[in-house]
Amino acid sequence: MTLHRAARPKRTSKTTRKPKNTPPPYIYGTIPDDTFGAKNDPPELHGPQAPHLITDRRFAYLINNPDLYAAADTLPGPRAVGRPPHYPPVIYLIFLCSISVFGSARATAAHFQDEDWWKRIRSAIRTHSGDEAADALRPTGPTRSNWNHYFRRHLKPAHDKIRDISSDLWVEQALAHGMLCETSNRTSRVRPERQQVLHGDATVARPPSGHSEHETVDKRTGEIRRRRVDEDAGICIEGGGKQVYGNKFLSTAVRLAATPHSRVILALESIRHKSVKEDPERESEGVALVAMVKRILKRARGTKAVTYDAALRGRHRAPLIAEGLVVFTPQHDGLTPQSLLRYKDKDSPCSHDLYVAEGRVCERRFIDGNETLYTPLPVEELECRGGKNSTRFYHRIVIPCPTKTHQLRIRVDETDEDRQVDPKTKKQRFNRTEHLRQVPPSTPAGRRLKGFRQDSESIHSRFDQAYPHERVPAYGARGALLIYLGYAWLNNSITRALNALHS
Repeated sequence: MTLHRAARPKRTSKTTRKPKNTPPPYIYGTIPDDTFGAKNDPPELHGPQAPHLITDRRFAYLINNPDLYAAADTLPGPRAVGRPPHYPPVIYLIFLCSISVFGSARATAAHFQDEDWWKRIRSAIRTHSGDEAADALRPTGPTRSNWNHYFRRHLKPAHDKIRDISSDLWVEQALAHGMLCETSNRTSRVRPERQQVLHGDATVARPPSGHSEHETVDKRTGEIRRRRVDEDAGICIEGGGKQVYGNKFLSTAVRLAATPHSRVILALESIRHKSVKEDPERESEGVALVAMVKRILKRARGTKAVTYDAALRGRHRAPLIAEGLVVFTPQHDGLTPQSLLRYKDKDSPCSHDLYVAEGRVCERRFIDGNETLYTPLPVEELECRGGKNSTRFYHRIVIPCPTKTHQLRIRVDETDEDRQVDPKTKKQRFNRTEHLRQVPPSTPAGRRLKGFRQDSESIHSRFDQAYPHERVPAYGARGALLIYLGYAWLNNSITRALNALHS
């Protein structure tokens, strides 16, 4: 049997300011070949590269998305008081989404003032809203002043309604593409189909101004300069310990396997990145994700799994697991092995100390007097059983033993006993979903699910690159969320146009 000690992490640069982790004071045994895969399994094949789409085509896909017109019909009409809008809501919704095509509101207004571009919009309005709506439009599109007025007076107050109706339409689009649906293919919960897995992540969107003070003083001349500040922005820590100033957003999406331009962004939300006192309106990242996924599940019961990063802790995974989902995240740093049970076979004198280490059930033994060895036990199957109020998951594990081979089932979802509070520590007796994973990260099945989550990084990268200097052209969390919603509409319109919908 080959043993290996946990490797020391690579040395990070000073800019990350991450604490230096020391190797754990135990030996971790060889990971067995089991239901989660074998060491010699071939790697997942890469899908084809997505072809580049020119600006004209992306814009054409956007303005010809019928769902966009359905969303515009739910927007509030003109107010009883104040200056009425110069254009119907659908034009401003198209304007919002077009900012992600042209990079800014200034560039979008310039294109809408151009006769050729405005003719394309009028043609799309005629197709989807009728001749009367198209003939009622002005000879040219909204100016930047028209846009700023409508954005401030109408879109920002209705941002939550736009967010919710957009999410509902996007989920329906994903279902129409064959995603998040029950299929006739026999697949295990350990290896769900790509289009049945939600992937999510949070990102920090930088505002147009990086200043955090309304007034700054030039140290050389003493001149006082007034700056515009995003009141909602703050300093957030991204992966690798990088500090970013901006507003934090959460997104979830799904895509087809090996199909370019098939990603559908399902939901977006502005989440808390300051203290509760400074930002009481928004939920924290984990709580917001749980609420978002549950809302998607109401419409998409074919969802099998969710993959996220280490920000999702055990208390967040537990309610999603109870919904019948496989929830995969990397193992969080700093977790120590936890005692699970002492197994005694009734037909033999042997006993085995079972612990949870590095996300799975292990047998603890002592070697060489003072060395602790945790040997991962093979898992034959991840079992799922539906209950009255929640779904239960089990690992059917095997304990190799000279006397006989033992088999037993271990719950990998939160139990009633786990939730009880220890009177001594005043804490939950056992945070099972924090220490024990449905799919252990260090397995082929775990690495496959981790690869699915990387698609979220692509979403955020493309979102940042859509605007000059990678700064979202809107101030405030509501304004930036609306810009992100417009980007999602553009992305989903491309997916809709390039992938035939199921009948």
